[in-house]
Amino acid sequence: MKQLFFVKPPVDGAVKTRLASFLGPTMARRIYESILVTLIRNFKGSEVCLYIASEDKDRYFQNNFPDYQQSYQTSGDLGDRMAHAFLESARKWPGQNILLTGSDIPEYHPSIANRANELLNSNDVVLIPSTDGGYTTIGFSYRVFRDIQKAQADSNSRSESDFFNLFSNITWSTNTVLQDQKQKLELSGLRVALLEALHDLDDARDLYFLYRNGKLPEATLELMEELPGIALLLPVYNEVENLEFVLNPLKESRFFEYIVCADNGSTDGSREKARELGALVSLCQRRGYGSTCLKGMELLDGYDDWDILLFMDADGSDDPADLVSVLGPVVSNEAELCLGARTSGALLPHQKFGNWLATFLIRWIYGYSYRDLGPFRAINRKALKRLAMDDPDFGWTVQMQIRAVQNGLCIREMPVTSRKRYAGKSKVSATIRGSVLAGWIILRTVFREFLLNKKDSSD
Repeated sequence: MKQLFFVKPPVDGAVKTRLASFLGPTMARRIYESILVTLIRNFKGSEVCLYIASEDKDRYFQNNFPDYQQSYQTSGDLGDRMAHAFLESARKWPGQNILLTGSDIPEYHPSIANRANELLNSNDVVLIPSTDGGYTTIGFSYRVFRDIQKAQADSNSRSESDFFNLFSNITWSTNTVLQDQKQKLELSGLRVALLEALHDLDDARDLYFLYRNGKLPEATLELMEELPGIALLLPVYNEVENLEFVLNPLKESRFFEYIVCADNGSTDGSREKARELGALVSLCQRRGYGSTCLKGMELLDGYDDWDILLFMDADGSDDPADLVSVLGPVVSNEAELCLGARTSGALLPHQKFGNWLATFLIRWIYGYSYRDLGPFRAINRKALKRLAMDDPDFGWTVQMQIRAVQNGLCIREMPVTSRKRYAGKSKVSATIRGSVLAGWIILRTVFREFLLNKKDSSD
Protein backbone atom coordinates (compact mmCIF):
# COMPACT_ATOMS: atom_id res chain seq x y z
CA MET A 1 0.00 0.00 0.00
CA LYS A 2 1.10 3.54 -0.76
CA GLN A 3 -0.37 6.52 1.06
CA LEU A 4 -0.52 9.85 -0.79
CA PHE A 5 -1.23 13.10 1.04
CA PHE A 6 -2.26 16.32 -0.67
CA VAL A 7 -0.46 19.04 1.30
CA LYS A 8 0.19 22.77 1.24
CA PRO A 9 3.24 24.57 2.64
CA PRO A 10 2.08 26.10 5.96
CA VAL A 11 2.22 29.81 5.14
CA ASP A 12 0.18 32.55 6.83
CA GLY A 13 -2.80 33.49 4.67
CA ALA A 14 -2.28 30.61 2.24
CA VAL A 15 -3.79 27.76 4.28
CA LYS A 16 -7.13 27.35 6.03
CA THR A 17 -8.46 30.70 4.82
CA ARG A 18 -11.95 30.09 6.23
CA LEU A 19 -10.47 29.24 9.60
CA ALA A 20 -8.18 32.29 9.32
CA SER A 21 -11.21 34.58 9.09
CA PHE A 22 -12.01 33.49 12.65
CA LEU A 23 -8.62 32.88 14.26
CA GLY A 24 -6.39 35.14 12.18
CA PRO A 25 -3.93 33.83 9.56
CA THR A 26 -1.09 33.02 11.95
CA MET A 27 -3.11 30.89 14.36
CA ALA A 28 -4.90 29.18 11.46
CA ARG A 29 -1.52 28.30 9.97
CA ARG A 30 -0.24 26.98 13.30
CA ILE A 31 -3.37 24.84 13.77
CA TYR A 32 -3.01 23.46 10.24
CA GLU A 33 0.68 22.73 10.70
CA SER A 34 0.12 20.92 14.01
CA ILE A 35 -2.40 18.58 12.37
CA LEU A 36 -0.30 18.16 9.23
CA VAL A 37 2.83 17.16 11.14
CA THR A 38 1.03 14.74 13.45
CA LEU A 39 -0.87 13.14 10.58
CA ILE A 40 2.16 12.54 8.36
CA ARG A 41 4.47 11.36 11.12
CA ASN A 42 2.00 8.66 12.11
CA PHE A 43 3.00 6.93 8.87
CA LYS A 44 6.35 5.49 7.89
CA GLY A 45 8.25 7.54 5.36
CA SER A 46 8.59 4.57 3.01
CA GLU A 47 4.81 4.27 2.78
CA VAL A 48 4.11 7.91 1.92
CA CYS A 49 4.36 10.37 -0.93
CA LEU A 50 3.56 14.02 -0.25
CA TYR A 51 1.91 15.83 -3.15
CA ILE A 52 2.59 19.52 -2.62
CA ALA A 53 0.01 22.00 -3.90
CA SER A 54 2.24 25.00 -4.58
CA GLU A 55 5.88 25.98 -4.74
CA ASP A 56 7.57 25.23 -1.43
CA LYS A 57 9.80 28.31 -1.41
CA ASP A 58 11.06 27.73 2.11
CA ARG A 59 11.69 24.03 1.48
CA TYR A 60 9.40 23.25 4.40
CA PHE A 61 8.67 19.66 3.41
CA GLN A 62 12.25 18.86 2.41
CA ASN A 63 13.51 20.20 5.75
CA ASN A 64 10.86 18.59 7.95
CA PHE A 65 10.14 15.35 6.09
CA PRO A 66 13.41 14.38 4.35
CA ASP A 67 12.58 10.66 4.48
CA TYR A 68 9.24 11.05 2.69
CA GLN A 69 8.95 11.00 -1.09
CA GLN A 70 7.64 14.27 -2.48
CA SER A 71 6.12 15.49 -5.71
CA TYR A 72 4.22 18.55 -6.89
CA GLN A 73 0.55 18.54 -7.82
CA THR A 74 -0.21 19.41 -11.41
CA SER A 75 -2.40 22.29 -12.55
CA GLY A 76 -6.12 21.92 -13.08
CA ASP A 77 -9.05 21.42 -10.76
CA LEU A 78 -8.96 19.05 -7.80
CA GLY A 79 -10.17 16.12 -9.89
CA ASP A 80 -7.43 16.54 -12.49
CA ARG A 81 -4.78 16.81 -9.80
CA MET A 82 -6.04 13.70 -8.02
CA ALA A 83 -6.16 11.64 -11.21
CA HIS A 84 -2.64 12.69 -12.17
CA ALA A 85 -1.28 11.85 -8.70
CA PHE A 86 -2.82 8.37 -8.81
CA LEU A 87 -1.54 7.56 -12.28
CA GLU A 88 1.96 8.89 -11.59
CA SER A 89 2.14 6.91 -8.33
CA ALA A 90 0.86 3.74 -10.02
CA ARG A 91 3.73 3.97 -12.50
CA LYS A 92 6.24 4.41 -9.68
CA TRP A 93 4.85 1.60 -7.52
CA PRO A 94 3.20 -1.02 -9.72
CA GLY A 95 1.23 -3.68 -7.90
CA GLN A 96 0.41 -1.41 -4.95
CA ASN A 97 -2.98 -0.30 -3.72
CA ILE A 98 -2.94 3.50 -3.47
CA LEU A 99 -4.79 5.75 -1.02
CA LEU A 100 -5.07 9.55 -1.31
CA THR A 101 -5.99 11.69 1.70
CA GLY A 102 -6.13 15.38 2.52
CA SER A 103 -3.79 16.84 5.13
CA ASP A 104 -6.50 18.28 7.42
CA ILE A 105 -8.05 15.05 8.74
CA PRO A 106 -6.99 14.81 12.40
CA GLU A 107 -8.77 11.48 12.94
CA TYR A 108 -7.01 9.71 10.05
CA HIS A 109 -4.51 7.12 11.25
CA PRO A 110 -2.57 4.11 9.88
CA SER A 111 -5.16 1.76 11.42
CA ILE A 112 -7.86 3.37 9.27
CA ALA A 113 -5.60 3.26 6.22
CA ASN A 114 -5.02 -0.45 6.84
CA ARG A 115 -8.77 -1.09 7.01
CA ALA A 116 -9.22 0.77 3.73
CA ASN A 117 -6.41 -1.26 2.18
CA GLU A 118 -8.05 -4.52 3.28
CA LEU A 119 -11.30 -3.49 1.59
CA LEU A 120 -9.38 -3.08 -1.66
CA ASN A 121 -8.70 -6.83 -1.66
CA SER A 122 -12.32 -7.39 -2.66
CA ASN A 123 -13.27 -3.99 -4.09
CA ASP A 124 -11.91 -1.68 -6.76
CA VAL A 125 -12.34 1.58 -4.85
CA VAL A 126 -12.68 2.61 -1.23
CA LEU A 127 -14.08 5.94 -0.06
CA ILE A 128 -13.92 7.42 3.43
CA PRO A 129 -16.64 10.09 3.62
CA SER A 130 -16.36 13.40 5.41
CA THR A 131 -19.23 14.58 7.58
CA ASP A 132 -19.91 17.56 5.28
CA GLY A 133 -20.94 15.43 2.28
CA GLY A 134 -17.52 15.11 0.67
CA TYR A 135 -14.84 12.51 1.24
CA THR A 136 -11.54 12.53 3.10
CA THR A 137 -9.86 9.58 1.39
CA ILE A 138 -10.16 7.71 -1.88
CA GLY A 139 -8.24 4.54 -2.67
CA PHE A 140 -7.86 2.37 -5.77
CA SER A 141 -6.87 -1.27 -6.03
CA TYR A 142 -3.72 -2.06 -7.99
CA ARG A 143 -6.00 -4.02 -10.38
CA VAL A 144 -7.51 -0.77 -11.70
CA PHE A 145 -4.07 0.53 -12.64
CA ARG A 146 -3.05 -2.84 -14.08
CA ASP A 147 -5.99 -2.62 -16.45
CA ILE A 148 -4.97 0.87 -17.50
CA GLN A 149 -1.45 -0.32 -18.29
CA LYS A 150 -2.95 -2.96 -20.57
CA ALA A 151 -4.96 -0.34 -22.46
CA GLN A 152 -2.66 -0.16 -25.47
CA ALA A 153 -2.73 -3.91 -25.99
CA ASP A 154 -6.42 -4.39 -25.25
CA SER A 155 -8.94 -1.84 -26.54
CA ASN A 156 -11.53 -3.05 -24.03
CA SER A 157 -9.40 -2.03 -21.07
CA ARG A 158 -9.83 1.22 -19.15
CA SER A 159 -7.54 3.97 -20.50
CA GLU A 160 -5.92 6.90 -18.68
CA SER A 161 -8.48 9.26 -20.20
CA ASP A 162 -11.24 7.09 -18.75
CA PHE A 163 -9.57 7.36 -15.38
CA PHE A 164 -9.49 11.16 -15.59
CA ASN A 165 -13.19 11.07 -16.46
CA LEU A 166 -13.91 9.43 -13.10
CA PHE A 167 -13.14 12.82 -11.48
CA SER A 168 -14.65 15.11 -14.10
CA ASN A 169 -17.80 17.24 -13.78
CA ILE A 170 -17.85 17.05 -9.99
CA THR A 171 -18.59 20.31 -8.19
CA TRP A 172 -15.96 20.21 -5.47
CA SER A 173 -16.50 21.68 -2.00
CA THR A 174 -20.24 20.95 -2.03
CA ASN A 175 -22.30 18.56 0.07
CA THR A 176 -22.95 16.25 -2.91
CA VAL A 177 -19.31 15.40 -3.70
CA LEU A 178 -19.40 11.94 -2.13
CA GLN A 179 -22.69 11.06 -3.78
CA ASP A 180 -21.54 12.30 -7.20
CA GLN A 181 -18.15 10.58 -6.96
CA LYS A 182 -19.63 7.25 -5.88
CA GLN A 183 -22.16 7.38 -8.69
CA LYS A 184 -19.49 8.04 -11.34
CA LEU A 185 -17.35 5.19 -10.04
CA GLU A 186 -20.22 2.71 -10.00
CA LEU A 187 -21.50 3.73 -13.43
CA SER A 188 -18.06 2.88 -14.81
CA GLY A 189 -18.40 -0.65 -13.41
CA LEU A 190 -16.14 -0.27 -10.36
CA ARG A 191 -17.01 -1.91 -7.04
CA VAL A 192 -17.01 0.74 -4.28
CA ALA A 193 -16.70 0.21 -0.52
CA LEU A 194 -17.30 2.85 2.15
CA LEU A 195 -15.80 3.30 5.60
CA GLU A 196 -17.16 5.40 8.46
CA ALA A 197 -17.15 9.16 7.95
CA LEU A 198 -14.37 11.32 9.41
CA HIS A 199 -14.29 15.03 10.20
CA ASP A 200 -12.11 17.32 8.15
CA LEU A 201 -11.06 20.76 9.32
CA ASP A 202 -12.36 23.57 7.15
CA ASP A 203 -13.65 26.28 9.46
CA ALA A 204 -14.13 27.34 13.06
CA ARG A 205 -17.17 25.14 13.61
CA ASP A 206 -15.15 22.08 12.59
CA LEU A 207 -12.30 23.09 14.88
CA TYR A 208 -14.48 23.51 17.96
CA PHE A 209 -16.39 20.30 17.27
CA LEU A 210 -13.14 18.34 17.05
CA TYR A 211 -11.82 20.10 20.15
CA ARG A 212 -14.85 19.46 22.36
CA ASN A 213 -15.00 15.83 21.23
CA GLY A 214 -11.34 15.06 21.94
CA LYS A 215 -10.45 14.43 18.29
CA LEU A 216 -7.47 16.78 17.98
CA PRO A 217 -3.82 15.74 18.37
CA GLU A 218 -1.87 16.83 21.43
CA ALA A 219 0.02 19.55 19.57
CA THR A 220 -3.25 21.11 18.42
CA LEU A 221 -4.76 20.90 21.90
CA GLU A 222 -1.86 22.95 23.22
CA LEU A 223 -2.62 25.64 20.65
CA MET A 224 -6.30 25.61 21.59
CA GLU A 225 -5.29 26.63 25.11
CA GLU A 226 -4.03 29.91 23.63
CA LEU A 227 -7.43 30.78 22.18
CA PRO A 228 -9.80 33.05 24.12
CA GLY A 229 -12.67 31.42 25.97
CA ILE A 230 -16.12 32.56 24.86
CA ALA A 231 -19.23 33.07 26.97
CA LEU A 232 -22.76 33.78 25.73
CA LEU A 233 -25.43 35.89 27.40
CA LEU A 234 -29.10 35.77 26.40
CA PRO A 235 -31.49 38.20 28.10
CA VAL A 236 -34.75 36.29 28.69
CA TYR A 237 -38.27 37.39 29.59
CA ASN A 238 -41.03 34.81 29.05
CA GLU A 239 -39.34 33.04 26.12
CA VAL A 240 -40.06 29.41 27.06
CA GLU A 241 -41.45 28.70 23.56
CA ASN A 242 -38.21 29.87 21.95
CA LEU A 243 -35.48 28.52 24.21
CA GLU A 244 -35.07 25.06 22.71
CA PHE A 245 -35.00 26.50 19.17
CA VAL A 246 -32.43 29.10 20.23
CA LEU A 247 -30.20 27.13 22.59
CA ASN A 248 -29.78 23.83 20.74
CA PRO A 249 -27.85 25.19 17.73
CA LEU A 250 -25.79 27.42 20.03
CA LYS A 251 -24.77 24.42 22.11
CA GLU A 252 -24.08 22.41 18.97
CA SER A 253 -21.67 25.10 17.75
CA ARG A 254 -19.35 24.14 20.67
CA PHE A 255 -17.96 27.69 20.77
CA PHE A 256 -18.99 28.51 24.33
CA GLU A 257 -17.49 27.84 27.72
CA TYR A 258 -20.68 29.16 29.31
CA ILE A 259 -24.19 29.97 28.12
CA VAL A 260 -26.13 32.22 30.48
CA CYS A 261 -29.83 32.85 30.25
CA ALA A 262 -30.23 36.14 32.11
CA ASP A 263 -33.85 36.00 33.25
CA ASN A 264 -35.89 39.12 33.94
CA GLY A 265 -38.55 37.59 36.17
CA SER A 266 -40.21 35.24 33.68
CA THR A 267 -43.49 33.66 34.74
CA ASP A 268 -43.78 31.04 31.98
CA GLY A 269 -41.15 28.55 33.13
CA SER A 270 -38.28 30.03 31.11
CA ARG A 271 -35.77 29.62 33.94
CA GLU A 272 -36.60 25.95 34.43
CA LYS A 273 -36.48 25.31 30.67
CA ALA A 274 -33.10 27.04 30.36
CA ARG A 275 -31.63 24.91 33.15
CA GLU A 276 -33.10 21.78 31.59
CA LEU A 277 -31.31 22.69 28.35
CA GLY A 278 -28.00 23.07 30.16
CA ALA A 279 -27.69 26.85 30.49
CA LEU A 280 -26.64 28.80 33.55
CA VAL A 281 -29.43 31.07 34.80
CA SER A 282 -29.31 34.44 36.53
CA LEU A 283 -32.38 36.22 37.90
CA CYS A 284 -33.07 39.95 37.83
CA GLN A 285 -36.34 41.08 39.40
CA ARG A 286 -36.02 44.73 38.33
CA ARG A 287 -37.58 45.03 34.89
CA GLY A 288 -35.15 46.29 32.28
CA TYR A 289 -32.92 45.00 29.48
CA GLY A 290 -29.75 46.55 30.88
CA SER A 291 -30.46 45.40 34.43
CA THR A 292 -30.92 41.87 33.12
CA CYS A 293 -27.63 41.95 31.23
CA LEU A 294 -25.79 43.32 34.24
CA LYS A 295 -27.13 40.49 36.41
CA GLY A 296 -25.99 37.92 33.87
CA MET A 297 -22.56 39.53 33.74
CA GLU A 298 -22.40 39.42 37.52
CA LEU A 299 -22.90 35.66 37.37
CA LEU A 300 -20.17 35.30 34.72
CA ASP A 301 -17.76 37.37 36.80
CA GLY A 302 -17.44 34.31 39.02
CA TYR A 303 -15.63 32.46 36.23
CA ASP A 304 -12.11 33.24 35.04
CA ASP A 305 -11.87 31.09 31.90
CA TRP A 306 -13.63 33.32 29.39
CA ASP A 307 -12.28 36.34 27.52
CA ILE A 308 -15.07 37.27 25.09
CA LEU A 309 -18.76 37.82 25.77
CA LEU A 310 -21.34 37.39 23.04
CA PHE A 311 -24.80 38.93 23.39
CA MET A 312 -27.78 37.55 21.46
CA ASP A 313 -31.55 37.79 21.79
CA ALA A 314 -33.49 34.79 23.05
CA ASP A 315 -36.41 35.09 20.63
CA GLY A 316 -34.76 33.37 17.67
CA SER A 317 -34.31 36.55 15.62
CA ASP A 318 -30.49 36.26 15.65
CA ASP A 319 -29.25 33.59 13.27
CA PRO A 320 -26.59 31.16 14.62
CA ALA A 321 -25.24 30.95 11.08
CA ASP A 322 -23.73 34.40 11.76
CA LEU A 323 -21.79 33.32 14.87
CA VAL A 324 -18.47 33.07 13.04
CA SER A 325 -18.92 36.49 11.42
CA VAL A 326 -19.62 38.28 14.71
CA LEU A 327 -17.12 36.40 16.88
CA GLY A 328 -14.28 36.22 14.37
CA PRO A 329 -12.98 39.81 14.54
CA VAL A 330 -12.81 39.65 18.36
CA VAL A 331 -11.32 36.15 18.56
CA SER A 332 -8.62 37.12 16.05
CA ASN A 333 -7.90 40.41 17.89
CA GLU A 334 -8.86 42.49 14.86
CA ALA A 335 -11.49 44.23 17.00
CA GLU A 336 -12.47 44.66 20.63
CA LEU A 337 -16.15 45.06 19.81
CA CYS A 338 -17.95 43.51 16.84
CA LEU A 339 -21.57 44.40 16.11
CA GLY A 340 -23.98 42.45 13.96
CA ALA A 341 -25.46 44.96 11.52
CA ARG A 342 -28.85 43.69 10.38
CA THR A 343 -29.12 43.77 6.59
CA SER A 344 -32.48 42.11 6.08
CA GLY A 345 -35.28 40.37 7.85
CA ALA A 346 -37.99 41.29 10.26
CA LEU A 347 -37.38 44.90 11.36
CA LEU A 348 -40.62 46.88 11.43
CA PRO A 349 -40.78 50.37 9.89
CA HIS A 350 -40.76 52.16 13.25
CA GLN A 351 -37.74 50.07 14.32
CA LYS A 352 -35.88 51.01 11.15
CA PHE A 353 -36.65 54.68 11.72
CA GLY A 354 -35.53 54.51 15.36
CA ASN A 355 -32.27 52.85 14.33
CA TRP A 356 -31.67 55.48 11.68
CA LEU A 357 -32.34 58.36 14.07
CA ALA A 358 -30.16 56.99 16.87
CA THR A 359 -27.20 56.22 14.58
CA PHE A 360 -27.59 59.66 12.97
CA LEU A 361 -27.38 61.32 16.36
CA ILE A 362 -24.32 59.26 17.35
CA ARG A 363 -22.62 60.30 14.11
CA TRP A 364 -23.59 63.95 14.66
CA ILE A 365 -22.59 64.12 18.33
CA TYR A 366 -19.74 61.62 18.59
CA GLY A 367 -18.43 61.54 15.02
CA TYR A 368 -18.71 57.78 14.53
CA SER A 369 -20.89 56.12 11.88
CA TYR A 370 -22.72 53.01 13.03
CA ARG A 371 -25.08 51.09 10.77
CA ASP A 372 -27.22 49.50 13.49
CA LEU A 373 -28.00 49.16 17.20
CA GLY A 374 -28.70 45.45 16.99
CA PRO A 375 -28.37 43.20 20.06
CA PHE A 376 -26.10 40.63 18.36
CA ARG A 377 -22.58 41.66 19.45
CA ALA A 378 -19.28 40.31 20.78
CA ILE A 379 -16.91 42.20 23.04
CA ASN A 380 -13.57 41.55 24.66
CA ARG A 381 -13.89 41.09 28.44
CA LYS A 382 -11.26 43.68 29.34
CA ALA A 383 -12.81 46.18 26.96
CA LEU A 384 -16.25 45.53 28.44
CA LYS A 385 -14.93 46.26 31.90
CA ARG A 386 -13.50 49.59 30.69
CA LEU A 387 -16.95 50.65 29.49
CA ALA A 388 -18.39 50.43 33.05
CA MET A 389 -21.86 49.67 31.69
CA ASP A 390 -24.70 50.80 33.92
CA ASP A 391 -27.78 51.58 31.82
CA PRO A 392 -30.68 49.59 33.30
CA ASP A 393 -33.07 49.78 30.35
CA PHE A 394 -33.20 49.76 26.55
CA GLY A 395 -30.43 52.32 26.39
CA TRP A 396 -27.98 49.45 27.04
CA THR A 397 -27.03 48.78 23.44
CA VAL A 398 -26.59 52.43 22.49
CA GLN A 399 -24.67 53.14 25.71
CA MET A 400 -22.23 50.35 24.85
CA GLN A 401 -21.69 51.75 21.37
CA ILE A 402 -21.23 55.32 22.57
CA ARG A 403 -18.83 54.33 25.33
CA ALA A 404 -16.92 52.12 22.90
CA VAL A 405 -16.28 55.23 20.79
CA GLN A 406 -15.41 57.34 23.83
CA ASN A 407 -12.94 54.72 25.06
CA GLY A 408 -11.30 54.33 21.68
CA LEU A 409 -12.20 50.68 21.20
CA CYS A 410 -11.42 49.04 17.89
CA ILE A 411 -14.90 48.45 16.45
CA ARG A 412 -16.13 46.32 13.57
CA GLU A 413 -19.59 45.79 12.14
CA MET A 414 -20.45 42.63 10.25
CA PRO A 415 -23.62 42.02 8.23
CA VAL A 416 -26.07 39.60 9.85
CA THR A 417 -29.57 38.41 9.08
CA SER A 418 -32.46 39.42 11.28
CA ARG A 419 -35.21 36.80 11.35
CA LYS A 420 -38.74 36.96 12.65
CA ARG A 421 -38.96 35.79 16.24
CA TYR A 422 -39.55 32.04 16.40
CA ALA A 423 -42.64 32.11 18.60
CA GLY A 424 -44.69 34.46 20.75
CA LYS A 425 -44.88 38.24 20.59
CA SER A 426 -42.22 40.84 21.25
CA LYS A 427 -42.57 42.67 24.53
CA VAL A 428 -41.35 45.86 22.85
CA SER A 429 -41.61 46.07 19.06
CA ALA A 430 -45.00 44.31 18.85
CA THR A 431 -46.73 47.39 20.30
CA ILE A 432 -46.47 51.03 19.30
CA ARG A 433 -46.41 52.03 22.96
CA GLY A 434 -43.51 49.70 23.71
CA SER A 435 -41.58 50.84 20.65
CA VAL A 436 -42.10 54.52 21.45
CA LEU A 437 -40.99 53.98 25.04
CA ALA A 438 -37.90 52.05 23.96
CA GLY A 439 -37.14 54.70 21.34
CA TRP A 440 -37.43 57.48 23.92
CA ILE A 441 -35.10 55.64 26.30
CA ILE A 442 -32.53 55.14 23.53
CA LEU A 443 -32.61 58.80 22.50
CA ARG A 444 -32.44 59.90 26.13
CA THR A 445 -29.36 57.70 26.55
CA VAL A 446 -27.64 59.29 23.55
CA PHE A 447 -27.94 62.77 25.07
CA ARG A 448 -27.29 61.63 28.64
CA GLU A 449 -24.00 60.04 27.61
CA PHE A 450 -23.09 63.25 25.81
CA LEU A 451 -23.78 65.35 28.91
CA LEU A 452 -21.87 62.91 31.15
CA ASN A 453 -18.89 63.04 28.84
CA LYS A 454 -19.05 66.83 28.71
CA LYS A 455 -19.17 67.00 32.50
CA ASP A 456 -16.20 64.60 32.82
CA SER A 457 -14.21 66.68 30.34
CA SER A 458 -14.80 69.86 32.27
CA ASP A 459 -13.83 68.38 35.68
